[in-house]
This record gives sequence, structure tokens and C-alpha cells, in this order.
Amino acid sequence: MYTDILQQFSLPKNEAKIYEALIGLGPANISVISSVAKVNRRNVYDSIKNLLNRKLVVRVTGAKENLYQAMEPKKLQDILNGQKEEIGSILPELKKLYRANIPTEQAFIARGPEGIKNFWNFVMSQNKPVFFIGGKGAWHDVRIDEERKKYFEICQKRDIKIQGLFDNEVLEKGSDIYSQYDSKLIRFLPKEYSTKATYDICGDRIVLFPMPKERSVENVTIFNIVSQSLADSFRTWFQFLWQKAKPLT
Repeated sequence: MYTDILQQFSLPKNEAKIYEALIGLGPANISVISSVAKVNRRNVYDSIKNLLNRKLVVRVTGAKENLYQAMEPKKLQDILNGQKEEIGSILPELKKLYRANIPTEQAFIARGPEGIKNFWNFVMSQNKPVFFIGGKGAWHDVRIDEERKKYFEICQKRDIKIQGLFDNEVLEKGSDIYSQYDSKLIRFLPKEYSTKATYDICGDRIVLFPMPKERSVENVTIFNIVSQSLADSFRTWFQFLWQKAKPLT
């Protein structure tokens, strides 16, 4: 029942099955362990040896033969804490290697709801403001409604500012959309400048995508550009348009 979860503690499948069996058995011999865990007797010996080394099992001397008993399950928490410490000790170097091999400028394509969620995850990893132009309600596609609510909640807690320019159509018939934003941070483009595309900016990333259908990102192609200079340029253009756009009130 718990074998799959136990394997997340770096336990091979047989060891996980044996440990789970011993939790329910108490002290038991090899034959009983093999039968209950459904592990071949030959494999039980090697697995028990490994579990002894991990200190997840102890040997209990019986009257006729050795018995084996699972350690207190709290030991799993100790293992997990140890894994966290090990990962933490190498994380700075891993980050350095990762950054050294990532191009400072690149482009890639994402698609559909997953592409939007990928951008949200990026925003939350940056804790930097988000700007958008030509908003049409793509973020409010019902397919990603729950994820969007969590995203907005996290942005609010972390004080991540979301500032943008909606198409005029949202002002006319999208109060359910724009009412979810800080009214001081949204404005509306003139009707004659409505388009079938939108873009978002955060950090060094720009995402651009067409919106062939209102509030739907089901099959949309999302173009991601990673470039600090381009992102800075788009932010500058945003500020110009912001000054020209119509406030909510």
C-alpha cells in the first residue's frame, strides 16, 4: 500500500516492500518476511542487509534464528532531513553550473494552458512585477481557473505587481475579469487599437501569443523570448502606452 511512497526515500522496490511488511509484522524471520512481502527468499537476504545498513531494520536474536524488526517510522523523517541537507550543500554549486550553461538569450515555444502555467511558475520564481499589453482574459480560461486563483493569491502575498493594458472590449463586457485586478494598475487601449494578440513581460522574459478566441488558450502557441535587453525595451514601450491609455475611473 505504501511501497510507491517509500521508494521516494531512495529505497529499491524490494526494500520498500520488506520495510512495509515488517512495520505490520513486528519481529519476523526471513521465511515470514518473504511470504508477506512477496519477495523471493534469495532477494530478501540482500535487501535485509541493505536495510540494516540504512538503519531502517534491526536484527533481533531469537531462540532459534535471527529475527528482523523495522525501526520506528520516524527514522524515515531523519533520512529525508539528511537528504535535504545533502542537497542543500550542493545546491549553490549546481545553480552556478546551471547558470553558466544557460544562454543569456534564447527563444522557445510552449502551447496551450500548460504554456500559461509555465509562465506563472516563472513569475513566482522571480518575484518581479508583471506587465501585459492587449489583455483579453487569456488568464481566465476556465481550464486553468484553479491555478490562476492560486497564482493571484501568491502574487498578492509576495507583493508581485501585475500591471497591464486590456483591450477596450474587456472594459465593455469583461468586468468579471478586470475587477480581479488592482484598479490603479490596469488601463484600457482605445477601441481602434484592439488586436488578436497579447504579450506579457517579467524579468528577462517576454511571452507573446495570438488569441483567436476570447478567453481560450486551448490550442494557442506561446512564443517565449528570454532576453534582458528585449524585456527592458518592451517595458519602456509599455510605459509610453500606459501614459496614453484610459484608466478605469
